[in-house]
Amino acid sequence: MVSRIRRFIVRKGREWLGVPIGSGPVGVWSGYSADAIQLARHVGCNYWALRQPQQHPERIAAEVAARTCNWYIPPFENPFYGGIMTILRLANHLLAKHGIHQRFLICGAADRRAAHALAQKAFPQLSQAEVLVLDSSEAIEAIPPSDYSIATLWTTAYVLLGVQNTGNKYYMIQDFEPAFYPAGSTYAQAELTYRFGFYGIANTQSIKEIYEREYGGQAVVLRPCIDTKVFHPAANERPSSPKRLFYYARPGTPRNAFELAAAALRLVKERYADAVDIVCAGAGWDPKEFGLEGVVRNVGLLPYADTGDLYRSCHVGLVMMMTKHPSYLPFELMASGSIVVSNYNEANTWFLKDGENCLLSPPTASCLLDTVSYAIDQYEALEPMRKRAAEDILKYFGSWNTSLEQVTQFVLKPPAGIPHPGSGSRFISSR
Repeated sequence: MVSRIRRFIVRKGREWLGVPIGSGPVGVWSGYSADAIQLARHVGCNYWALRQPQQHPERIAAEVAARTCNWYIPPFENPFYGGIMTILRLANHLLAKHGIHQRFLICGAADRRAAHALAQKAFPQLSQAEVLVLDSSEAIEAIPPSDYSIATLWTTAYVLLGVQNTGNKYYMIQDFEPAFYPAGSTYAQAELTYRFGFYGIANTQSIKEIYEREYGGQAVVLRPCIDTKVFHPAANERPSSPKRLFYYARPGTPRNAFELAAAALRLVKERYADAVDIVCAGAGWDPKEFGLEGVVRNVGLLPYADTGDLYRSCHVGLVMMMTKHPSYLPFELMASGSIVVSNYNEANTWFLKDGENCLLSPPTASCLLDTVSYAIDQYEALEPMRKRAAEDILKYFGSWNTSLEQVTQFVLKPPAGIPHPGSGSRFISSR
């Protein structure tokens, strides 16, 4: 049974990290009930665990350079995409700038040496980090002590909840993860983790506000930034024809609204025919299986360094996001000089501003068609918006070091008043 849960966590971890789980129209929801039953039986906690103080600053070593940070992460296969890249980036900063030893605890089946090599590939200094695999109850019981511990996915938060030999506990929240599921059992299990009493590291202001307002937590904003060596405007203007439209396409990930976008792209192709070249990337899938043969061409999951070249070749970039995080794609596309088209999402309006740095559309195929068409037809007229968007990205979101150091200072000196376990939930503290 443990192996079944381990396989589930591997699969969900890969989905969260942006790795395609499979192809075809069935997608991520196939087998939901079977997975939810196993999670309900084997992933959870009791009242005793929920009542325990989670923060123990008295256990933290006096010297910063003598401290260790344990990261609880899902298995991963590509260190350059999705949430894992941000995790590794922050871990590298803690090590390189402050000398804090980094230890990655992979919650699920994994090849320890391969994972270590992948982390080192992304950030060479992480060769100094440790990698352990938590693939058994014995491995969990033998978790080494640490000064800091950071959960990074809701399933890993349950593992961290029971850990007693650590100082302060943190939760790196890169999206509102309950919304990855229908409003049911797994949604409830994911949402409960926000009441565990961990300090939050929130990827965007919206996530911070949700964690503090609705769950009584305390959090710092991890401001999304870009790698300016990879993402920057092109030296020359793009060819005027055909107009190239990029779409971030992941059929197995509901929050990216693939079905709506696919319907809109068919209409775009009908309207423009060979005057538009629609390029998809983000996952490996066959356009034939979705009725998109002759409509789009899919280049799959590109090497990280190649994505900037692709974005610089595109006039328009379509990114759909239905959860509380805009993803890194709009930042990267704007920095590369493309016009970003996205769905209107109230949680992301702190960044995506219609007519100022992007074009937003109601979530219907016809509205998306009209918005994309406007971007194509008015491409030259929208040049001021494109340039302003690129300049603002480079100005406000072009320094990872600044963003990471703000998070580091929060970790080193968290706010007064230790979060109470079960904050915002009376039923937890009343029994």
